[in-house]
Amino acid sequence: MSREGLPVQKMPTRQLVGTVVAAVLVIVVLLASLGVFTSKAVPKGAIVSMLSTAKYGKVLVVGGKLDVGLGGFPLYEFSGDVDGRLGCGTTKSQGYDTGASVVVALTCTGPQRDLLNDVSSDDWPAFTTKATPVAGPGVEQKLLGTIHRKGIGDQVTYAGHPLYLFDQPSRPFAPQGENFIETVRPLPPWHGYWYLVSSRTGEPAPGVATIEGEVLSNGDHVLAVEEDANVDHLAVTVYSARAGDAAACAASCSTQWSPVLTSAMPTFDHGVDASKVGVTPTASGLFQVTFEGHPLFLYAKEKVVLRKGGRIDELATQGNGAGVAGPGGVMSVVAN
Repeated sequence: MSREGLPVQKMPTRQLVGTVVAAVLVIVVLLASLGVFTSKAVPKGAIVSMLSTAKYGKVLVVGGKLDVGLGGFPLYEFSGDVDGRLGCGTTKSQGYDTGASVVVALTCTGPQRDLLNDVSSDDWPAFTTKATPVAGPGVEQKLLGTIHRKGIGDQVTYAGHPLYLFDQPSRPFAPQGENFIETVRPLPPWHGYWYLVSSRTGEPAPGVATIEGEVLSNGDHVLAVEEDANVDHLAVTVYSARAGDAAACAASCSTQWSPVLTSAMPTFDHGVDASKVGVTPTASGLFQVTFEGHPLFLYAKEKVVLRKGGRIDELATQGNGAGVAGPGGVMSVVAN
């Protein structure tokens, strides 16, 4: 009986099944027409997404669900990859581990699968794809590309910059590879600096620079910039060509010298005269830090100072770039 007390007429079982099957077929056809079951719904190429951060702005990360595969991993670019020259290569070398007497054999880069298989000999595994890379929300498809690298595969590029992996997602967002220094031994000797990547331009996303003082081994008080901020807070010597007015490092010198970049006016530490610190705009929309009007640079072969026991001294590097030719003339340390 029905709820109203009237008799209910039952449908024969076979007729009921046929009616249900027909209804399901109609739904399947409708979903297929909307593209739900088409192969186009699952991109074959690696997905590059944008992550909006308070400290670094909008940066590139691996697309996909966070904590599934490489989803959410930060993506980086290297200052030594310039004008088709790949400074981050596959030549085996040795680098500092837990002390100057403890080194590990490694290459700057290697295939992405090594990261997935927990192979630690590749310092910065390449982010690769098996098809045309796909832009997620906030990413410019026209800036995506690839370069083929022997033994690695097709590495994804953004605005021409090869993209690399280093550390996994973190909450809060504190990427270990941002502003990372890897210059000469005992550090991994890749001769350069690492940056997050702006999703808007493909240029470095450095955050706000911190300018501080340091004391060289000869007793000179000079300027430095904080690098490795999410790992070591290392004070790295900065330089300028006091007679030159170059506002940015040209391609001919950029394998040796990197501009001290900032996304806004720098912060200060250790008695720096803030009235002498300024910025000058770069062609990429960032700012290069200046001191008394002279643009500041980092040296690609900067040497660290080791404490007794083999630990890196976080308060100073060696300032060994003084006297080396650079943008605007011969480079000098900057008196503080």
